Amino acid sequence: MSARTARPALAAASVLLLLAALAGCAPDAGTDAPPSDSGAGSTTEESTDETMEDTPADAGMVVLPGTGSYAIGTEAPYGGYQLTGEPVEVPAGCTWSIVDADGAVAFADQGGYVFLTDIPEAVTFITDGCPDWEQFE
Repeated sequence: MSARTARPALAAASVLLLLAALAGCAPDAGTDAPPSDSGAGSTTEESTDETMEDTPADAGMVVLPGTGSYAIGTEAPYGGYQLTGEPVEVPAGCTWSIVDADGAVAFADQGGYVFLTDIPEAVTFITDGCPDWEQFE
């Protein structure tokens, strides 16, 4: 009986791991960029959302302001994020959470890294009092 109970949990965990791996393999949004950054700061890109900014060093990666609420997959693209500057500890007063469609917290305050994936429990990323979050994958 316990083996039957464990199978759905193992299947769900496998799906979550697969989704996390696939999120890191998404096509790079910077395919329009020239092969080198030798052009001294001239940019023709326009951001369609004020909350997302392309970082010069990582074309296609975004930076989310440290205070805000972001729809996962649209306002905050899927992937891994870290606090800007990679602090050893999360700064005092910095809180974050991932909530589902009903506003129930699925994950919260688990360090300076967060992984936004396409799962039912991950609908909104809420952050308050933090440094900016930069996408790294």
